[in-house]
Amino acid sequence: MHVRDLRAHRHRCTFEVSFGPEDDERSVIVKVYDKDRSDVFDVMESVVAAGFDSDALFAIARPLACLDSARILVQEKVLGTEAVEIFRGDEMERQIEAARRCGTWLGHFHTKAPLQGALRGPDRVRFAIRFWAQGLCDAGGPFAGKAERLLRKLEAEAPTVLGEFEPRASHGTYMPEHVMLSGARTVSIDLDEYHIADPAQDLAWFIISLQRLGLEERKSLRVYDRVIEEFLRGYACSGPPIGLSHLPFFRATAFLFQAHRDLCKLQPPVPDWSEIMLDEGINSPRWEDADRDDLQTPPLVPRGARQVRGRHPGRIDERTEVD
Repeated sequence: MHVRDLRAHRHRCTFEVSFGPEDDERSVIVKVYDKDRSDVFDVMESVVAAGFDSDALFAIARPLACLDSARILVQEKVLGTEAVEIFRGDEMERQIEAARRCGTWLGHFHTKAPLQGALRGPDRVRFAIRFWAQGLCDAGGPFAGKAERLLRKLEAEAPTVLGEFEPRASHGTYMPEHVMLSGARTVSIDLDEYHIADPAQDLAWFIISLQRLGLEERKSLRVYDRVIEEFLRGYACSGPPIGLSHLPFFRATAFLFQAHRDLCKLQPPVPDWSEIMLDEGINSPRWEDADRDDLQTPPLVPRGARQVRGRHPGRIDERTEVD
């Protein structure tokens, strides 16, 4: 048996465990938590039952076992390419295909996945944006004025956006690192932060993850604009209309979150990035409802692939804390 550490987070570590002879070696992914997270296993089983199983065109990593006493989750190792590796490359055609598939997967998830986990509803969203803005204001300097401007912008739009709240299953951390392209299949991993929210939160998270990747790799937030457009096209073909209509608000909200994280959470802080995030939030473009018609194109489905549809009842556990 061979154990290789993959990622370490504050509350969990992820390993690849390989076993068997070299000519027939098999691997699984093992997550070790600092507390009981058997709920993640239950949620993954429910999502699989809703149509995201191993035979589906749009799937999640299959849960294999949950060892409660050791706080261990064992899941399938998905063979394929991380979408982020394609976006780091230079082949625009592959990037467009990957973006469309990522958007289509998320649209299917928002349409079919069961509602489970904490509810991040209007009250929690309002509390969160004030909390993040206050942290930036306390830092003083240029951050205070820009955080106040962004907060005023968000609070002006909040009554309309949050008054139309339509709960959907949320991945929680949907970004290119969490999408695997495995032949014709598009598979998402890491549902540890699952919850219930406005679908635009997942959209905004993915978009800003791409923009920050552009800033990190090529010193530009604009380098993936075409890719983001194709991501939204994929989503428009399979997701609920409400996701796109609320995207401007939640995109600006995500910029505020990232600005707070860069300045108040990271060690050492990254003030330059925090200021960039605030500027983007203040000046972020709008995607109006009418843009959905412009984005509609046939969904990108590899030839010979099969889609599996399904529904599964869910439950709501309402909480109010802010991560």
